[in-house]
Amino acid sequence: MGGEDASTTLEGRPGTRSPPSSRSAGSLRRFDYSRIIKNVAIGFGAAVASLGVFVSLGLVGVYDLPYALSTLNALKLGAANTLTLIGIVIPVGFSAGFTFGWGRTSHRWLTRSISTVYVEFFRSMPPLVLIAFAFLISTAVLLGIPGLADRIGDPNSFAISVSVLALAFHSGAYQAEIVRAGIQSVPTGQREAAEAIGLTKARTLVYVVLPQMFRISLPALSNEFASVIKDTSLLSAVGILDLAYMAQNLSSRLIISRGNIDNIFLVYVEIALIYFVMTFVVSRVLQEVERAFRVPGLEAAQL
Repeated sequence: MGGEDASTTLEGRPGTRSPPSSRSAGSLRRFDYSRIIKNVAIGFGAAVASLGVFVSLGLVGVYDLPYALSTLNALKLGAANTLTLIGIVIPVGFSAGFTFGWGRTSHRWLTRSISTVYVEFFRSMPPLVLIAFAFLISTAVLLGIPGLADRIGDPNSFAISVSVLALAFHSGAYQAEIVRAGIQSVPTGQREAAEAIGLTKARTLVYVVLPQMFRISLPALSNEFASVIKDTSLLSAVGILDLAYMAQNLSSRLIISRGNIDNIFLVYVEIALIYFVMTFVVSRVLQEVERAFRVPGLEAAQL
């Protein structure tokens, strides 16, 4: 009897804890990297198919194919800069969102108040206004303090960098509310039970609250990340050479040179296709991450 019940006693006896590695191992087994690669391949396949249709329409004379080909270098530079902006804005925004989202649930009045002010301020301002304020204020500070512009080296690059951070903090304010809702969705009884078995508040946060918060918040975070990709186009207002700026520049040249106005529409069709591919690939990858980390029973609580 003792040998037969040894394993069940380890798992079922009150007060004993099963090894935590089994849960994490299960999560890793569910995370199928081949599906992510497949989704990325589907995205690039859609891009190639769209490009094929686009070129075919040009060959039959639907639009000016030689002009479209002449814009490729500018659009390639714009796409590279847009990807760089995405690589900055999303991580910085998530870091700010997690920090202030956790701060919104803090029992300390000062931490909660600072986090609330941050969230309410950045959520109440249009992103384009924030970008303009960041650029103008940083430029005024550089020019207003004697010698500061010389020490910075490139005042314009500094002002542009501050504008990028402003967009990241704007996204971070929305992510903070997503994180706050995710943390508060974890039942209080689970936190109390974790502390009752001897876990500190920090360990309770790391091992009990955050894993569930991440799973609950992931769908809403995925939507925010997809929105950020499109919001980077607003940074063209301060002179960043992204896709939107390149489209504006090419359109202005056509108007000044009195070229074929139909080509303006063509330029925006090109950047629309590029934005579609970027957003499609990111969305499909994030959908697979959601599927991999989904926990039965938490779906109803998801945002």
